[in-house]
Order: sequence, then C-alpha cells, then structure tokens
Amino acid sequence: MSKTIVIIGAGPRGTYALRRVSRQLAATPVKGPVDIHVIEKSGNFGGGGVHGPDQPEYLLLNTVASQITAVGDDDEQARRLPDLATLHGYLASRGLPIGPNDYPSRAHHGRYLAHVFDWTENHLPPRVRLHRHAVAAVDIDTSSGVVVVLEGGRTLKANEVLLVTGHGANRYGDDSPESRWADFAEQQRRQGRNLSYIHQVYPIHETTTHIQKGQTVYVIGMGLTGIDIVRTFSLGRGGRFDKECYFPSGNEPHTILGSRLGLPYAARAHNQKTGQYKGQIFRADVVERLRATKGRLSFEQDLFPLMVQEMELVYYGTLHGEDFSRRYLAAASDAQRQALIDQAIGSHQRFDWSQLADPLASRRACLSPGQPLFASLEDYQAFVIATMEADIAEAQMGNATSPLKAAIDCVLRDCRDTLRAAVNFGGLTPASHRYFKTVFDRINNRIAVGPPVASSNQLLCLSRSGLVGFSGPQPQITMDPQSGCFWVESPQVAGSRRRVHHIINGRIHGVDVQREQSALMQNLLAKGLVRTWVNTDGNDRYPLGGLDVTADFHVIDRQANAHPHICAIGIPTEGKIWFNAVDARPDVNSTAIAQLSQWAAQAVARLG
Repeated sequence: MSKTIVIIGAGPRGTYALRRVSRQLAATPVKGPVDIHVIEKSGNFGGGGVHGPDQPEYLLLNTVASQITAVGDDDEQARRLPDLATLHGYLASRGLPIGPNDYPSRAHHGRYLAHVFDWTENHLPPRVRLHRHAVAAVDIDTSSGVVVVLEGGRTLKANEVLLVTGHGANRYGDDSPESRWADFAEQQRRQGRNLSYIHQVYPIHETTTHIQKGQTVYVIGMGLTGIDIVRTFSLGRGGRFDKECYFPSGNEPHTILGSRLGLPYAARAHNQKTGQYKGQIFRADVVERLRATKGRLSFEQDLFPLMVQEMELVYYGTLHGEDFSRRYLAAASDAQRQALIDQAIGSHQRFDWSQLADPLASRRACLSPGQPLFASLEDYQAFVIATMEADIAEAQMGNATSPLKAAIDCVLRDCRDTLRAAVNFGGLTPASHRYFKTVFDRINNRIAVGPPVASSNQLLCLSRSGLVGFSGPQPQITMDPQSGCFWVESPQVAGSRRRVHHIINGRIHGVDVQREQSALMQNLLAKGLVRTWVNTDGNDRYPLGGLDVTADFHVIDRQANAHPHICAIGIPTEGKIWFNAVDARPDVNSTAIAQLSQWAAQAVARLG
C-alpha cells in the first residue's frame, strides 16, 4: 500500500523539504511506494511566489551568491555538483558574470531553486514518485484521516502534511487607515482622477503600470521593498546609472519614501568574509545555561548586554587588532572593560549602540519642547543624504575592514542562531518579547538586513537628482477631497507637506495568520485545527500572530493538542520561532535545512 506526503508550498523551504525527505527515504526506505505531492499555487516549483524566475533582473537579493544554498552541508551527492551546491555555482555554470560576493537577482535565485527542485525529482529513490499541483490548497479535512483539499475540489489523502507556505498576504481591517485610503482613492477614480492605494505591491512591475510619469508616489517603508519600488521606477522605466550619476528616461514618477524614523535602511557591506563568525561572549552554551537556570529570560537584561559586548569585541578588534581583543576578553568586569576603552580609544572612535538605534537622538536632545527636529525640508533632506553618505562609505570598506560593519555583520547576522536559541519556544517573558519585537527587531532590520551597498548608492543618486525624497520622522497621511489628492507631512520637519497621487504599502506584511487572505489558513483557523501562539505568563499575554507549533513542528489546535501528522515550518510559525525570512546558507549547519531534516526524519519514521 502506498504512502503519501503532501508539501504545501514550493518556494525555498518547499524545495529544501523535497530534497531532505528524498534523502531520508533513500536512507531509510519504507514498505511500499511513496507519493510526494507538492502544491504551489504560483506554478513556480522551486522559487514559489516570491522568487519567480521571470521577474525583472533589477530586483536584487540582499545576500551574496556564495552564501545561498538549497542543499544541506551533509548532502554529499548534491554538493559535489557546483551548480547545486550554491547559487553562485549555479550562476557560474551558466556563464553569468556574477561573482561569489555579488548580489544576484531574485529571478536568478528562482531559477536556481527550480533547478534544484527538478534535479531532486530526477534523483528520487526507487518507488518514490513526485506529483506537482499548480493550484492552491484551500483546506485540510481531518474527520477521517488527513485529506488535503485543493482549489477546484480535488482531494489528496495524506499520511503526512507539511505547511511551508511562506509569506501570506494580509487583509486590512474595515476601519483601518488602509481601508480609508483605498476608499478615498476609489472615490477619486470615479471622478476621473488617477489616484490609488496599493496594499499588495508585488509583482511591482505589474501593480504600478497605472502610475504616470511626473506623479508623486508615497511609499510606506524605507526597507527592501522600498528599494525594489525605487528600482522599478528608475531602471524599470528605462533610466540608467553610470557610476555616481543617474540618467533619467523621463518616464519616472517622483517618489517619497517614508518611515517612523525617517531614515533609509543601512547598506549591507561589501562581503570580505569566507566563513561565519563564532561568538566568544554571546555563545550558545551561555544561552543554554541562562535558560536552564532562569527559565524565561529578559532580552534587555540577560541577552542584550552580552550582544553589545560581542559587538564591542569585534568593533575594537577590527579597529586595534587581536591584542586589544585579548585584553577586552580578559577584563573581569564592565568597569575594567570601560577603563580599557577609555585608555586606548578616542571618544570619536567608540562603538555607540545608542547612535545606531536612534541616529536622531543627539539632534533631539538639543531642541526645546515642541520644536521640530528640522527647520526645513531642505535641512532634513541634507541630513538624510549626509547619513547615507557616511553609511555607504562604511559599507564600501567591507565587512571585515569597517569596524562598524564588521560588528553588525558578525553579531547581528552570524550570531543569529544563538539569539534564536534564546528566543524560540517561549524563551522570553511576554513583556520582554514585546520589547524584542517592537523595538529591537526594528533596529536590527534597519541596520543589519538592508540592501546591497550598490542599491543604497543608487538611492543616494536618485535623492540627489530630486527624483526621490523622504518623508521625515513620524509622517502623517491626510486625504483632501477638494484637491482630490493625498497629502503627507512630518510634524518633525517644518514645511514638509507634499501632495501625493499614489500610496504604496512598501512594508513586508508581518506574519498574522488571522488576517491572512489564504483560504487554507482561514479554514484551518475556523475549524480550530490550528491556533496562533500567544506568549503567556500569568496575566501577561503577548500575541505574536504566527502558528503555534511544538518543538518538532506539529501544529497545535484550539484545544492545545498537537496534530500527529500535520507540521508547519518557516514563516507561518514566526513568533514561536524567530527570524524565518532567511535563505539557507552553506557550511554553517543552516537552521532552515536543519529544521526540515528533523521533520523529514520523523515524518518518514511515522510512515513505517
């Protein structure tokens, strides 16, 4: 009798999952044939909906080609083939001039993932068959076994189901600002005006075709999506960059990027590293002892001081060499470390987390109550440009030469698994988890998860040319029926009120499965087959939005029971498990692949 595994989602994690379960079935064959059904509504098996192979080449990843893989470190069969081992190896095998430390496009990544998916299908173990379904899964019926329901009514009876559905598209609330913006834009369109609110911007080159040259677009968010939008409105409309200059096509709209802080994401530095930094202060064994002795941790008190010390160690070691690092590590107290810094480091060269966290703090401290941060829009724009110039200069030095970029890359990126070990599965108190998500995560994303330095440099060129502007801190959007336009203004920038024709939500929607548009998630929630995780400690509760799962990834239902044959991994579990929106990296025992290896071993064992 055949066994059936259903994988819902064929983006990066779906591709990793297929390879891991294929290897597991080869290592521990089960009795009888096995059918693997992979469901991907986009039809892009490998890249999924985000990494489609046909999207424009100017939409870039923010990870270098040599640091992306789709196969595990233990996968000798795949790793001995360069076109499978890494994204860079795949691109080189195609003769593409993209180096190991260059940033490839998302389309390149999608083609690589599709290649790995196809290769895996062609190298399945005996009596294992793959079935592709380019359709959405809309429900799972557990009234008699486990049955996956596809759009159109077809059903698949399954022994094991894995949800790796990736980023979902969230609905906005009926009385939310987004709803009011959409209604206002619709009213204006009925009167013949070209206004819009775009809630789901991808695929950008398709959702923005109605935006005319010379119109003003306000983008909510200055992160990676904002960069994608800017590149679509410049390169995607026929403009070109040449060194430090931008040559417009004349088809560009004017773009205003906005965020709470009013500053763009920091650039990813030129990569100079070949391996992964190993923490010497903020270490996995230290976190393990903390959790064993204290139970629930405080990020602010237990973890963050160790992270800052690790960043100082890298920063000052890069600045002054290994001897200083040894003396820093040998210091027995905070006071001794500070004395060492005071003796050897000038005040202008010191590591300052507070400046990273809030670059406007020193400016704010000099103001009278009620006084705006900037006396004019020109003053603010000059500040943003100066901030970008300084950041780009650091990024161009590289992540092993710039003390600042080295500290950020080594600790906030390379020590991410250590932080996961502290945070995952309720490691923080609810109050601390709230701070972690609403304060630290925003800072971390802005300074450590930004665009390639080349993209930041292009943004700088566009801002100097006047085609891109910035909102100012804490921007406010209003609607004016008389003028038939939106207006954006920052209370912190005098004279910043500007007319806007189009608003684009340029933020990656946070994981909130209760607001997800997916029929599958809504049906699973409605019947109580899954629930969202709430970090709870007595009366203190902090809802996170992602699915509740066990330590081995089984979904937990409304009655707190784990389903023995339905698992979820990746972005849908964000909250219970931290920082899932990251691709697998070679030679570091990638968490994304390790999780799927664990699932595959247990799922195949249950098949018998």
